[in-house]
Amino acid sequence: MIRIRELTRTFGKTQAVNHISLDIPEGALFGLLGTNGAGKTTLLRILSGILEPDSGEMTVDGKPLYEAAEEIFYLPDEPYYFPNASMEQMTEFYRRHYPSMDPEGVSYMADMLNLDMRQPVRTFSKGMKRQAFLAMALCAGTKYLFCDEVFDGLDPIAADVMKRLFRQEMEERKFTVVVASHKLNELEDICSNIAILHRGGVVTAGDMRLRAENVWKFQCAFRVDDGISETVETIRHRAKERADVIRLHVEGGFVTLIARGEKEVIKKELCSMHPVLVQEVPMSLEEIFIAELEVKGYDIREVLS
Repeated sequence: MIRIRELTRTFGKTQAVNHISLDIPEGALFGLLGTNGAGKTTLLRILSGILEPDSGEMTVDGKPLYEAAEEIFYLPDEPYYFPNASMEQMTEFYRRHYPSMDPEGVSYMADMLNLDMRQPVRTFSKGMKRQAFLAMALCAGTKYLFCDEVFDGLDPIAADVMKRLFRQEMEERKFTVVVASHKLNELEDICSNIAILHRGGVVTAGDMRLRAENVWKFQCAFRVDDGISETVETIRHRAKERADVIRLHVEGGFVTLIARGEKEVIKKELCSMHPVLVQEVPMSLEEIFIAELEVKGYDIREVLS
C-alpha cells in the first residue's frame, strides 16, 4: 500500500502538487485523472523518487520511498532510450537495475505485439514505442508500476491490448498499477479506484462505483401528446421533494433522471406520472463523477476538460 500525506511541490510560483493525501491500495489498478497541468506527472515523479517533495511524507508498504526503489518502475509519457538501442538492449539495461527482470517474458510479449526485439526502438511508431516499453515495464518484476499517459495517441485496438496485458499481469502476481490520464474514457473500463486532480490538489478519490450506491439513473418514456413539458416540470418538482436531482435530460418523449436518494421512492414518484416505460439503467463512470463533483461544488467541465 502507498500512503501519501500532505505532499507539496512548487516550481517558482506554481503549486504543482498542493497538499495531496492519498491511499493507493495494494493490488489495485488506480487511476489519476486530470487535465494537463493538474499535477499528475509531478506526483508520479515524486512517487518514483525522481523529484523531491517540498513537504509531506509518503510510504510504500510502510517503508520510506528510498527503501522501496527496486519495487517501483516508472513509465513516463516519453520513455528514454539510447539512440540506436533495440528492445533487446533496453531490456538488458533495465535488468541491471531490476534484478527480477524477465527477458524471456519481454520476448514473449514482443512476439504477441508483433514487435522486433532487435530493431532500433527509434524506428518504432509512437504506439509501438508505448507497447514496447509497457512490455519491459510489466516484465521488470516490480511490485508497483507508475504509468504517465500510457494510452495517449493509441488506436482503440492497441489500447485494448495494453489493458489486457495489465489485467493479465495483475491476475498472475501481486501487482499495483497507477495510471495517469487526462481522458476519462481511457480509465473507466479498467479503474474503479480513481483520484481526480485539479490545480495540484485532490478533488475526490476512491472507488467511484461504491460512492454511487445511493445515486440512481432512470429512463422514462412518455407519450409526447400528453404534454411532455408539463410532465417534465412535474418530475422535476416531485423528484426534488423526494431526492436530490443531479441531472434531468429530455429528448422527445424520453426523460433521463439521475438523482440521489432512496431508489424505490424515486421510482414510485416516476410511476405515479403514468409513463409508457420506466426502468433503472446502469450509470457510466462519467455520470458517477458528475454526481460526485457536483456534490462538492465543482463544475466537471472545468475539472476534466
